[in-house]
Amino acid sequence: MRTDDVLASLNGYDAHARGITLQLLMTNPPTSSAFAGKTVLVTGASDGIGKAAVRRYVAGGATVVMIGRNEAKTAAAAQAIMSEVGHPSGRRAVTWEIADLSRQEAVHDLADRLLASLPRIDVLANNAGAMFLDREVTPDGFERTFALNHLSYFTLTLRLLAPLVAAARPGAPARVLSVSSRAHENASPVLDDLQLERHFGGWKQYANSKLYNIWFTRALARRLDPSRVVTHALHPGVVSTRFATNNGRMGRLLRRVMDVVSVTPTQGADTLVWLSSAPEAIERSGEYWVRRRRVSPSRTARDDARAEQLWTTTSRLTGLDADQLILDAMTDAVA
Repeated sequence: MRTDDVLASLNGYDAHARGITLQLLMTNPPTSSAFAGKTVLVTGASDGIGKAAVRRYVAGGATVVMIGRNEAKTAAAAQAIMSEVGHPSGRRAVTWEIADLSRQEAVHDLADRLLASLPRIDVLANNAGAMFLDREVTPDGFERTFALNHLSYFTLTLRLLAPLVAAARPGAPARVLSVSSRAHENASPVLDDLQLERHFGGWKQYANSKLYNIWFTRALARRLDPSRVVTHALHPGVVSTRFATNNGRMGRLLRRVMDVVSVTPTQGADTLVWLSSAPEAIERSGEYWVRRRRVSPSRTARDDARAEQLWTTTSRLTGLDADQLILDAMTDAVA
């Protein structure tokens, strides 16, 4: 992977984002009651975009469950947010769960705990993600970027469909929001080699995984009743976080390159939080958003036949009967 390849993918609206002030991005932020009575689940919540989003959800009155991998870091982030923001009701509004979402067993264990404690989930923010420049394999046998950035979104969302559907009210469906990236435009997916066993590249697999987020969103939207659950993917911008620094010297170099065009975590979280309450988000489902605007993703991302192939293969890899889970959730809601 060359840094100039990454820079090329960051041109356009990301470069322009340097000139956008926080005040402009935060036009019409959630009011102190925008999320009152809502339960919001955020993965990748201990740092960066996730932590910034949690802060705004809590300020808007939500009860938030933060999902992180490191317990000390996640607990410290939760406590800091409550100290900084508090909650309009004065009650404790942040809890946390710990899970390594790159491991399917951990995703299922997390889902079991959440199903036991949360009868309703109004917003599921699939935000956890990373890039691994060297090919790593999880205990499940999956390439780690693919496992974390795609499989965890798929499994967690499908396992939590029942409380998502249960949260829907007339004119107010639950929302599943998946953080993708403009990097999807650089994807070169090979559907018979999703884990790049033949020709691995860290940036290539990251770009592919962000394409899969959009394909998953579109395929899920085709299957869900939008009066009960809507789903969207979004590009947060190139955000100044610790992203890529897990990759040694090359990762740190890449991070410095990315910081040239980066926005703050609060700015990066803006579209995610806005989609969580904006009425525009329930007009249609399965869209891709950038800076609060619907944007047409790449031609490849609009290839719904290949998205369906990914859905079928992912169902097999995860061992989930995805379509039956959706049917069961929708049927139970009607009953």
